Amino acid sequence: MIIVADSGSTKTDWAILNKNQQIVFKTKGINPLFLEKEEVAKDIISNFPKGLMVENIESIFFYGPGCSTKARSLIVEEALRLVFLNAKTVVESDLLGAARALFQKERGIACILGTGSNSGLYDNGRIEENILSTGFILGDEGSGAHMGLELVKQYINQKLERETQLKFQEAYQLSIEQIIDKVYKQAYPNRFLASFSPFIVQNIKDPVICAIVEKSFADFFDLHILPYQEAQNLPISFVGSIAYHFKSIIVGLVEKHNLQLGGIVQKPIDDLVKYHTNN
Repeated sequence: MIIVADSGSTKTDWAILNKNQQIVFKTKGINPLFLEKEEVAKDIISNFPKGLMVENIESIFFYGPGCSTKARSLIVEEALRLVFLNAKTVVESDLLGAARALFQKERGIACILGTGSNSGLYDNGRIEENILSTGFILGDEGSGAHMGLELVKQYINQKLERETQLKFQEAYQLSIEQIIDKVYKQAYPNRFLASFSPFIVQNIKDPVICAIVEKSFADFFDLHILPYQEAQNLPISFVGSIAYHFKSIIVGLVEKHNLQLGGIVQKPIDDLVKYHTNN
C-alpha cells in the first residue's frame, strides 16, 4: 500500500492506495514551522482508517507547506516515521504537489491560495522557478491568513460597516486582548487568521471586506504571477479553498492582465493521486 498526502497549514488530505481501492482520511495540517512531532503522530493514528495496519504502508509521498528545504523536510519525515515505521518516505513542498496535480507533466504556472499562498513555474514534474513566499506576517498575499489579518485589523480599528462589525463580534465573541494573544502568543496564528475566511466569503458585499479581498488578490498577481517572464504565454492554474470561493475575482484579474486561465481546483488530492498512479 502507498499513501499520497496533500497538506496545507490547516488540514491534510490523505489517500491510501490499496490495489484498485482508494481510501481517504483527514488530519490537521502539518507544517515544520509549527510542528510538534508527537502531536502529528497522535493525530494520524487517531484518524487512520480502521481495519488497515500502518505497518503495511510501503511508501509515502507527502506534500506540505514549509517543506521546500531538506532541513524542514527532514522534520516532517521524522514525524511520519513515528507512525509509518516500514515506509519509504518522500517529503516535498505543497507547491510541487499543487503543480503536479494541476499540470501532471505539462508546463504552466501553479498557484496556491489557501491558508497560505505561493506560486511556481512548473514543467514535467519539477518546479523550475519560484518567487519567494514569506509567510502571513511578511506576505502570503491572496491567502486566507492574509485576508484574515486585514479583516482583524479593520475590526479592531472599527472600520467595518456597523452591521458587519456587530456580525463579527456576535459570531466570534473575541476581545481585542484575545485576538492579540492568539496572533502573538498562541500556536498556529496563521490558522487562526485563516479561520475567518468563511466570514469573509459570507460578507463580501461589505465594501471594506470587498476591498480587502480585491487588494489581496491584486497584490498576489502583481508580486507572484506577473514577474514570471512566461506569464503571458503559459496557462495559470490555482488550487485552494480561497481560490475556489473567489474564482470570479480571479477570472476578472486573469482577463484584466490578458493571461491564460488553466483551472481552479479546490482540493488537489485526486489529481495528485492520478500523477502518482501514472508515474
